[in-house]
Amino acid sequence: MVAPRITCLVDAQAQVGEGPVWDQVDAVLWWTDINGRRMHRFDPRTGRDEAFELGIRVGCFALRAKGGMILAAEHGFWSWMPGSGAPEHLFDVEADRIDNRMNDGGCDRAGNLFASSMNLSDPRRPEGACWRLTPDLRAERILDGIRIGNGIAFSPDGGIFYFADTPTNQVIARAYDAASSRIGPPRLFTDTTALEGLPDGATVDAEGGYWLAGVTGGELYRFTPDGGLDRTIDVPISRPTRPMFGGPALDRIYLTSIRADGEPLSGGLFVLENVGAHGLPEPRFAG
Repeated sequence: MVAPRITCLVDAQAQVGEGPVWDQVDAVLWWTDINGRRMHRFDPRTGRDEAFELGIRVGCFALRAKGGMILAAEHGFWSWMPGSGAPEHLFDVEADRIDNRMNDGGCDRAGNLFASSMNLSDPRRPEGACWRLTPDLRAERILDGIRIGNGIAFSPDGGIFYFADTPTNQVIARAYDAASSRIGPPRLFTDTTALEGLPDGATVDAEGGYWLAGVTGGELYRFTPDGGLDRTIDVPISRPTRPMFGGPALDRIYLTSIRADGEPLSGGLFVLENVGAHGLPEPRFAG
């Protein structure tokens, strides 16, 4: 297989670049700099990256079917219409955990938003949770006792929910039924202990392959649907955070990263071409 071509598109020097989402309607990529408190909009046709100062740390987000976005950030969930001013705070789901903020997340195939939280004062303290936000804006805590929730993705048919708690080096898979919100018991999908990187953000391709960013290890991994390691791609920064398929044919991977001292291009937005796979349209939040 031909090695992918990797290009830094935006030397953004993001503090914590995360959560890329490809917008098929406008053909642009949205992503967040969590600690920079900014949302970014990258247009591959012009090469322009536009930053929006929001004043809150957005961990993950989803485009809404009716327009605008749902943001999962510090102090819970927010609604935001790009270009219309500051986000609107909807509600806080962890008012009793004042040191927490939202982290990784994404929508299931039915348009519910899943978002994990983590403790900022001690990220290894198991005080995070995973929330499911329904289109009628009801939030349900589905997992608790998490350290750094990551790797949220869904199989192409929506029947498997993937989740990683980064310090454990494990990605867990659960059967999932969006209609009933029933989540099955956990089973080990893969253990990354023997790999260079810790499990961070992830996405799934059209064949069910699970693409995982190996943060601190400078790697991007693809696992087959049965959990076997299929490919390892070296990337030019040590802290990649989350891959996302994009482009007109969904055949390229956009990759965000964390800024690291003395590491050129870290915190940048990258694209991988010739990856030999196609993605799926990213579901929009149905509310």
